[in-house]
Amino acid sequence: MLRLICLSFFISSLASASEDLHSIGVGFSYSNIRNDDSEVTSELNDVQTTHYSVSYQYKISEYFSIGFGYLQGDSSDAVGVADIFTDSKLDYRAILFSPVINYPVSKRNYLYLEASALEFDYDVIDDSKVVYNEGGRDFSYSFGWGYKFDNGMGIKAGYVKLNLGEHVDIGGFNTTINYRF
Repeated sequence: MLRLICLSFFISSLASASEDLHSIGVGFSYSNIRNDDSEVTSELNDVQTTHYSVSYQYKISEYFSIGFGYLQGDSSDAVGVADIFTDSKLDYRAILFSPVINYPVSKRNYLYLEASALEFDYDVIDDSKVVYNEGGRDFSYSFGWGYKFDNGMGIKAGYVKLNLGEHVDIGGFNTTINYRF
């Protein structure tokens, strides 16, 4: 009986190994900044930003994964008409923990919904001086479409929304290139 249990465990682990349980990704986002009219963010005049991210996901089932990631952004890297005439910028970074729901549409296409708990820190910089800094915990979400190639590569495109405390929200278009193994 013990041999049968060990054999079934070994066979199931081989089957799981071919399912590409791990995924690493590199992402890019072009987004809009929305800040409230409070005094602490009044110097922030940039309206567009870009950020880069790296992530890891572990597939628990066909429909559910968990992951974590890191992102860093800077509104002075974005090319926007309104940003050209401002001397302020938003510099931000965050660590994310994310449960992800994947819904297969076909063999290679899927839809995804990702909700993230994040720990963030940002600086509002005006005339090369930090005029406001905030850090803390908040949440973000992302949803969109993904495509899996046969060689383990994949792409995702969608909408991402980051809440950075009570004064700043960032929302826009996100793309990710990932590799499954």
